[in-house]
Amino acid sequence: MLLDKMGPELTGEIVERTLIEKGRRLPHHSLHRWWSRRFSLLYRAILASYLTDSEELVLESLRSPKRIEPLARGKVFYEPFMGGGTGLIEASIMGYHSIGVDVNPVAVRIAQATGTLLKREVSGEQFELVGKRVLKLTEEKLRRSGWEWMINGKIVSYVFITRKKVPSWVDKYGKDGKTVRILRCPHCGTIFESMSDSERDTCPKCGETFEVTYRPKFTLKGDYPEQGKYRVWAVELREKNGKKWMKRVVDARSVSDWIVNSNKKAEEYASRAREILDSISLKELLEGKRLWREGIRRFSELFSARQLATFVAFAEASSEVKRRMELDESMMEVLSVVLSESAKSASLVAKWHPPIGEPVPAVAMKTYWVPEYTVETNPIARVPGELKPLARNSLASSLLRAVRIARGELSIGKEIDLSAKVGDSRTFIPDRRIDLSVVDPPYMDTVRSYASLSIVHYGALRVFDGITGAHDCINLEEIEKSEIPRDRKGFSDAMRQVFSNINSVLNENGRVVLFYNRKSTLDWENVLLASFESGLHPRIAYWVVGEPPGGLARSRLKGVFIVVMGREKPGKVTVVFKEPLRTAEKLVSLDSKIETSAARALEEALKRIYGENMVEFV
Repeated sequence: MLLDKMGPELTGEIVERTLIEKGRRLPHHSLHRWWSRRFSLLYRAILASYLTDSEELVLESLRSPKRIEPLARGKVFYEPFMGGGTGLIEASIMGYHSIGVDVNPVAVRIAQATGTLLKREVSGEQFELVGKRVLKLTEEKLRRSGWEWMINGKIVSYVFITRKKVPSWVDKYGKDGKTVRILRCPHCGTIFESMSDSERDTCPKCGETFEVTYRPKFTLKGDYPEQGKYRVWAVELREKNGKKWMKRVVDARSVSDWIVNSNKKAEEYASRAREILDSISLKELLEGKRLWREGIRRFSELFSARQLATFVAFAEASSEVKRRMELDESMMEVLSVVLSESAKSASLVAKWHPPIGEPVPAVAMKTYWVPEYTVETNPIARVPGELKPLARNSLASSLLRAVRIARGELSIGKEIDLSAKVGDSRTFIPDRRIDLSVVDPPYMDTVRSYASLSIVHYGALRVFDGITGAHDCINLEEIEKSEIPRDRKGFSDAMRQVFSNINSVLNENGRVVLFYNRKSTLDWENVLLASFESGLHPRIAYWVVGEPPGGLARSRLKGVFIVVMGREKPGKVTVVFKEPLRTAEKLVSLDSKIETSAARALEEALKRIYGENMVEFV
């Protein structure tokens, strides 16, 4: 099998090809853009190279994963830390029977929902009809409750809120190939449009000149509407002009009646969501403590009353459409994931960024901030009657991605067994023999709880489940207790259990692939001893780019080693590092010194365990 013997040039080419996913996800992994995903083409390279010696076929499979399907028939893939299911889904598409387990039910539901769409359990046309009906009914429910996301016939896309300070640069849009900046004068509060790209501008009303900045530098003065701990200072409206939906930002004081009345009316629906969410103590969650320190005392404070009311109405509408259209539970699962995905923008820990005219989603707790000012995103902002969003990551956007997955070129055969389960990989043992396993454990000490990293996603799911009764309500507190320890000894013991469980059902020619990278020799020795004591030994290790480049929620180590293991003790372990690193340096920003220090740590750990002359570094 090529997996045991890929050379530096082929590894470098695989690195280059995987980077087509830099900054974007392949469409079939876009239902819920789970943070910190591995590149799907990286999985394809592993899955294909296990089945063939042909470099040509492996490279072809990166583009056309179905090419390997005849060789994968009857093979079984297992992933004990499957996360959002990238590996599980890729293996299933390529023809493997696939088993995945994760302690986080949010992650498991994402994998299950994606599998449902790719197995064509519902057509794209049918799901589009479902999505449109659910959104229409959601809008009707809010209207009947006495309010809607509209002001004088214009759609509210964003409501700008602050604790105290605001920027002078509010928003932007494009016109005739140029950027129009929407500014607010910090002296008189006038909101106006400007074609200038200067660092300073002049108010057309009071004549004062001021700094143009998206940072919250100016204290909000005046009689602006209050909304809980925030003050509302502007509203973005969308109105159709010909074929385009134009953007306009208005002073909140000019629409204060809508702000106050809609917030009051929304409370009736929102109170049901608050009952569900506020039974959870943020202070008791490992990654929730930082929110507590920033003054967020209740789970429901992560969302506005209007957002919570919309979540409840969406859940109710989903139940009614399910009943009317006689949908099965798998469709409710997809709809719950759609709501969960939208919550990362439709929450008050998303951060507004005027230079792009959109919020930056709160994708992981490590990147959650409690901003001085932000926006309240309308979860159902869309072109009326269509799945065309008018706000970033709205429900229409998430539903449209689901439709595209169900209509896409890639699919999972009905004969393929795909099993995504909630479980603890330390005790879970697959009920059938396996051929290939990918082990991608959590970072040992940088994140205390991966489960509560997904806290806004979890909150939206909890509301959906509580309203619909479609699933057992997820208990985040219990999930945290089941996560792998982050201290060195606890982590080592856990990994030894995981490796032993895999080895107990691994076929004779099976392989276990470890995704791992650390700068510490002790950390490498820790995990490699766990595999050694479980009867699994490294044959070769390849350096690749580990995750999409970026600064938020990212380690300074951009690479990860793919360590291929089998039952036989190695004659020599090859570490393929130099060529793929050279390739990556041309394409992404990374620190070669840091990557080299981690590679040397791996080399030293291998020498300590297997002997000084047992490692070849290329």
